[in-house]
Amino acid sequence: MIKRTTLVWKRPELTDAEFRQIWLGEHVTYAKQLPGLLEYTIDFVTEGPEGAPSAIATLLFESRAALDAAFSIPELKENLMRTREQFASRVQVMFVEEKRIVP
Repeated sequence: MIKRTTLVWKRPELTDAEFRQIWLGEHVTYAKQLPGLLEYTIDFVTEGPEGAPSAIATLLFESRAALDAAFSIPELKENLMRTREQFASRVQVMFVEEKRIVP
């Protein structure tokens, strides 16, 4: 399994409610179309230090090859990038290995 974890900062002109509404709309619709996507979660930050990200998105795939294949579909990738620009001012993508401590 591989996880693609993305830290997301909301556009400053958006309220928290607008940020969530825009992200959970068209963008999520495209993300659900990623072939091989096993799980997609968004953790919206409700409290945090100044300058912290506004949300953390996690996508789970069977392998790095499956993840790369999913993001190699030009039209889907273009739509994800276009819709992300509507709510995100900055993003940081990381690939992480999970070590579950308490199941």
